[in-house]
Amino acid sequence: MKRWFAALLGSIALVVCGIVHGYWTDRWAPPVQVTQAAERLDTIPLALGEWDGEVLEVKPGEAGQGVAGCIRRRYFHRQTGAAISLFLVCGRPGPVSIHTPEVCYGANGFLVTPPVRYELSGGGDLWKADATRTNATEETRLRLYWGWNDGSAWKAVDDPRVQFARRPVLHKLYVVRELSAGNDPSSGEPCEEFLQVLLPVLQRTLFSN
Repeated sequence: MKRWFAALLGSIALVVCGIVHGYWTDRWAPPVQVTQAAERLDTIPLALGEWDGEVLEVKPGEAGQGVAGCIRRRYFHRQTGAAISLFLVCGRPGPVSIHTPEVCYGANGFLVTPPVRYELSGGGDLWKADATRTNATEETRLRLYWGWNDGSAWKAVDDPRVQFARRPVLHKLYVVRELSAGNDPSSGEPCEEFLQVLLPVLQRTLFSN
């Protein structure tokens, strides 16, 4: 009797875990809101003010399991030649909230500085940090900005998985610039100049009904 009861409890636990995992990854069918959010990503223009963009390939598995939509682009400033990489994903909060730069870049050999909050002029904030990877022949240095948006504002939060758990859709944004000798501007930060142009466009394209 005890063995039968233990086996029953084990079976129930497996079923519950399967349901939770299916909900987490949208195994059966993503909600309409998630599907619509993913479709909007491709409508973000390649021309943003003085910045011209190009579409980059999203490699298999790069976005992460359970992510509904993902785009990668590189934008170049027409006057200065500054290059900015954009990585934007959307989906259910569970899959989108994980894989912060400390995890993703750390797994690829980068040392990431403790992030600080960058206040946005239109409200909200993003995390900001530098990442460095050094080997025998070269050093790669990156400047990173990232945050999440549940439809209200871009936010730098300590625990996005908990804070956004009840939201139907979540977006995560990365804006990245390579720091190299002779590539640093004499004044201003290109990423922040790019964000001033990008974020109003994202608001109109992704979050306006």
